[in-house]
This record gives sequence, structure tokens and C-alpha cells, in this order.
Amino acid sequence: MSTTPDLCIIGAGTLGVDLALYARRLGASVVLADRDRIEPGDAAQQALRMASLVQSAKRAQDMRRAPELGVGTSDFKISAKQVAERAARLVENRIRATSPEVLTAQGVTVMRGAVSFVDGRSLLVGDITLKPGKIVIAIGGAPVVPDIPGLSDIDALTLDSILDNQRKLTHLVIIGSDAAAVEQAQLQRRLGAAVTLVPQGALLPEFDPEAVALLVTAFADEGISVRTGARVVAVNKRSQGIGIEIEAEGGGREALDVSHVLVSAGRQVDFGELDIAKARLKPGTTSSRTIRPVGIAAGEADWGAARAHGRSVVDALLGRRSGRSGLLVPRLIETEPAIAQIGPLAPGPSQARVGDTILRENIAENDRAAAMGNARGLVKLTLDGKGRIQRASIVDAFASELAGTLALVMSNKVGLADLADLPLPQPSLFEIFSRLAENHLAARNVSTKGQGSRTLRRRLGL
Repeated sequence: MSTTPDLCIIGAGTLGVDLALYARRLGASVVLADRDRIEPGDAAQQALRMASLVQSAKRAQDMRRAPELGVGTSDFKISAKQVAERAARLVENRIRATSPEVLTAQGVTVMRGAVSFVDGRSLLVGDITLKPGKIVIAIGGAPVVPDIPGLSDIDALTLDSILDNQRKLTHLVIIGSDAAAVEQAQLQRRLGAAVTLVPQGALLPEFDPEAVALLVTAFADEGISVRTGARVVAVNKRSQGIGIEIEAEGGGREALDVSHVLVSAGRQVDFGELDIAKARLKPGTTSSRTIRPVGIAAGEADWGAARAHGRSVVDALLGRRSGRSGLLVPRLIETEPAIAQIGPLAPGPSQARVGDTILRENIAENDRAAAMGNARGLVKLTLDGKGRIQRASIVDAFASELAGTLALVMSNKVGLADLADLPLPQPSLFEIFSRLAENHLAARNVSTKGQGSRTLRRRLGL
């Protein structure tokens, strides 16, 4: 075993493992420092467990909605225990594919033990000193508990503990405004709980407000109470249940009797466990030219974005020119309908650029969406003066699939007009893009339209 590898990755969560294998494929010698515990908030493992739970909840919702599609349904019962056990088994089976033995066979050296910095170039892993060329910090973070009077007096659920829950929740209050809070609201409602979501401010502030409004309407249809703009100001522990005091945006107060409270307020990374001060980094920073944080340690909880950023960091540390620097990664809210956002939020009116055009398409008018019973949805695009897509918001059950294709189009700076002649089966959700392109072309002059068609034929080699 080399004690001077090209790269050492601290944290053997899913992101750390992914980056270790990626760096090894690039030819680097890699040590994966496993702190001999599950990294808190492991984004990919949580995403996989959530995906399993969501599918169980979706099956229940499909059975409830079956009569709408002309299919009769019978009474059914949800077993919270079986739902949770299935999700746990799924993750366990996937973990086996990245066991230390498998990683070693692929050329990654796995070392287990407490990890701490000796100085800016050296690490202590267990009782072995390493002097790697570069260091990536891929550790997790513990859930943040907000300072709300009385909250510390109850056994509040967190995004970690609720994944292990095997009991039916009667009335759940969720405190939080991020994607995880919103996803849990729909999931728990579909598994049988009454759900009240209190954002503690703006709901999903990083997503397009028009898209968020559509999701809130869909939630209302499912019986999820979203207290937009409200805050939980006090929690009262009782012998039976929990008392919650909510302050509305206008200042009025309301009291709720609930069974459980879930907190989704982000995560906090404890860099002190690594003795980061010994690395002689500048005050207030955890990175240098040889040490870089990724994932939760870099403030990025979204798995897709964390993976893309992490691989770019590995490329930079290994002196490799990355082909991903211009690739856009969609941000997703895995609800139904889901929300996908590509690119930054639209600027305010005072920041809007001259020549930008906003186009909208109602997904509910798409034939495929109508056949699937999707009652609402939206594609919203912002184009620059050259007809290239600058940002996009999608609200649909299949938003992630639509967003992946659109992100590739945007990353390659393909104009919307080039999508007008997409060869598609009928019906197809992707027809939304060609329809938007046709509407955009219709608003332009004939010569420009012809130029767009020629551009598409040229790119397709026709």
C-alpha cells in the first residue's frame, strides 16, 4: 500500500466511493479513507431509499385514483413496516456492489479508522500517516435542528430517522422549505398520514415560483396542508401528542394537535472532527489548491449536482481538463408532479435582459400526458435573443426524464428552433418541445424559419 497516493478521498459514503472509482479510471492512485461509520446524510443512499418509499406510496395513490381511469379498486391496507423494510433491503443490496473487497479489486485502496489532518499535506488514518498529492473531503453532515422553543423537548424526526420509521404517522407536521421537506410531505400523506407543511418562510426559494404554485395546488388536491409563509413558533410536549403553535404570514396564530414533528432544515458538517485547523487553511475556509470539499461538505445536498461538482473537482485536482464544465445539471423535486429546474432562477424585473423571451406550454394539453391522467403540468423556457434556452422549469410526473434531454440541448447551446422537426412517435411527451419550437418559429419571419430548418438538417447530417 502506498502512503503517498495521488488522491485521498475522506468519507466512504456513496459520493466518496463514486469519486474514488472515477479517479481510478483516470489512472490515479487512490486511497479511500473510510471513517468506519455511515456518513450522515449520504445523498445517494437516501435518494435510493426515498425512491423505494415513493414507489410504495405511488402504488397506493394509483389504487386510490384507479376509478378515474375506469378501473375499479378494492380496499387496501398499507403496512408501514413492510414499506420501510423493502427500502432498507434495496439499499443493502446496492451497498454490496461497493464493498471494500469490490473496491480493492478495482484498484482503490480502502483504509478504515479515524481521520485527522497532521498538517496541510498529511493525514492520519487510524495509526497510518498518508501524504497524498491531493485531498477531497466527502464527509456527511448531521441534520440541523432550528431554535424553536420546546422543539428540543420532544423526539422530533429528522430526514435520517424518518427513513427508518416503521409506524403509521397520524398527523405529521413538517418544519422546512427545502426539497426534502416537500418530498416527505407527499410521501407521508400517501402512506396515510395527515400532513401539515410549515415552510418557515418562502417555500422552495431556489425554484421558479410559478412551478411551485402548481405543486402547491396539486398538494391541496391530495389533502396536504401547506401553510405558505407561516412559521412554527413554539412546540409544546404533552402526555398525549404534541402541541404546535403556528404564526401566519399576517401575524395571526393557530394551535395544532399533532402526533409527530419532522424537521428538514439542512445539514451541518463538523470539520472539527478532522482537525482541519492543522491543515493551516485560511480562516473560514475548508479548501485550498490541494484540499477540496465536495457534496454536503461543500454545501451541496442534491445528489446529481454533488456528483457532477465532485467529478469536476477530481478533474481539476488531477490536472485533467474536464468536458463537464459547461454541462447543466437539473435540480429536481421528486414529487408527483415533479419539478425540474435547469439553469438559474429568472432574474427580477429590474434585472431582465433585453431580448429575452419567455415561452410556456401546458403539459396537460399533451396527448401522452392526457392519456396518463396528468391533470396539470408546465414547461417554461426563457430564450435569449438568439433563440437559445437560458433557463427552464418543468412540472410533470416525468419531469426528470424531460429535463435530462433539455439540459443536454441547453449545454450544447442548441437553439429552440432546432427542436421543431424532432422525429417523435405519437403520442410523446417530448412533443412539448417541438410544439414550443414551432410556436416560436411561427413568431419569426419566414427566412429565419428556413434557416432554422437548414441548421437542424445540417446537425443531423441530412
